[in-house]
Amino acid sequence: MSGVHWWRRYGDYPPGKHNLPHMGAVLSDYRQRRGYSRAEVAQALDVKKQAVSYWEATMYLADPERRMVLARLLQIPPALLGLAWEQVVYVGREGEPGASYERLAEVVSLEGYYQYEDLLTLASRLLYAGQFRILARRLPRWLGKLRQKVKEAPASEREAWLWLLGLYLLRASSIARHSQGDHQGNLALSLASELLRLGQEQDEPTLLGLAFYRLMDLYRQMGATEQARDAAQAGLNWVKRVGPALGGNLYLLAEVGEGDERQWREWQEEALRLVERVEGGEEDASQLKLNRAAVHHEGAKLLLTLAQRQGERQRLNESYRELAQARSGLGSDVGAWRMYLDVTEAKLFLAQGEVEQSAWLGAKAWGVAQQMGSVKVEPELRALYASLSAKAPGHASVQWLGLELGIC
Repeated sequence: MSGVHWWRRYGDYPPGKHNLPHMGAVLSDYRQRRGYSRAEVAQALDVKKQAVSYWEATMYLADPERRMVLARLLQIPPALLGLAWEQVVYVGREGEPGASYERLAEVVSLEGYYQYEDLLTLASRLLYAGQFRILARRLPRWLGKLRQKVKEAPASEREAWLWLLGLYLLRASSIARHSQGDHQGNLALSLASELLRLGQEQDEPTLLGLAFYRLMDLYRQMGATEQARDAAQAGLNWVKRVGPALGGNLYLLAEVGEGDERQWREWQEEALRLVERVEGGEEDASQLKLNRAAVHHEGAKLLLTLAQRQGERQRLNESYRELAQARSGLGSDVGAWRMYLDVTEAKLFLAQGEVEQSAWLGAKAWGVAQQMGSVKVEPELRALYASLSAKAPGHASVQWLGLELGIC
């Protein structure tokens, strides 16, 4: 499949122009949702009925003011007509507010869905930027309010609200795993499981793919190898039916399985092909990131694992090269990934026998994690400290890492 249209959650509309759905199909759908006839719409807008019929047969309405009027009348999500929600809230060409604050409040209320969608976009950016503390304070509250919105949604809009709920569950599960507290791991797993149930109930490929992606990651962190492998296999069953960013992440996380090296490398090549599609601007509804830095980082981890299993030093050199490529491709929009790269490099130094460098990078990674408000890498760093202590007991740098982690 060539990808999933971004508007799928609103309706199964054919494509139109400028990466928008067929506007006539959107108008017809929402007119019928509101229970209006073409004649009633024509009367409300003081046009002939033939004009409404023409609009509903048109792929793209060039007049933005006409689109704004129709969006208000039929309560159409502005994005479906190539509009921002501000264009629906404000009436005049120069941005003057409408006739009254009462009208403004009415429109904002109608556009509540898009406010939640905007909050989700913001949450995704904050997550990748490493602003975990901000999200830990706010995302659970947003999710609670969204659950109530889902309950109140009319039947005609319920599917769109459930879609949004699924994406919030994904983000809330991620933030729970970064947060302090013994119960947070269970909460993360519970939210991911709820996402899976929602995907199954809606028979929605993207939600199902996201659920298995999240479960893979959680089970791997918990050391539940068998469950991680099962989630990986289930996720790969959906990889051809989701967008490229989600598909690529499913391939990358599937490397936690017990497959042979050839299989892992095939998955990495598939991920790289999907990166090219992402770079080409192909739509993906999952809001996940996929870039070459992610692929090279997973490659570095794979090579490190193989080196540890097979005792081949050459693998370590290859892993260093992969990690260097990952660092060079790391964009400012994914600042949170720095701590993951530092943890991987600390493990590489340990495999090379360079105790001081390994401990120093481990402490650096923990410092970055604390600054961001994340405890996600703590289990890996504690395991690193244990290995370093066994290799070089009493080493000053190792002791410092232990102090930073609160172990000694």
